[in-house]
Amino acid sequence: MFDLVHDTDGTVGYLWIGRDSSGDDTSWWVWDVVVEPEYRGKSYGRAAMRLAEDHARAAGARTLGLSVFGHNEAARGLYESAGYETTTVKMRKQL
Repeated sequence: MFDLVHDTDGTVGYLWIGRDSSGDDTSWWVWDVVVEPEYRGKSYGRAAMRLAEDHARAAGARTLGLSVFGHNEAARGLYESAGYETTTVKMRKQL
């Protein structure tokens, strides 16, 4: 796990990544990424994802996956602009 630390703002969030649960050492997963609300929209999320990719690549990863809630348009936009592709869609209806 990494703290996301800015020289001026201090700790702005955290990033948790590691190998995924498939047993394939080249498949990594973003288990959690959090940018505190007051720091969102300032490119810290994008920097966190670059850190995740660089760290995973250096450890031998060939893929990096993540989950995102469908209603989280800001996060989805970030991931899509960074080259992530949708691989699964879950749906449900309130009864």
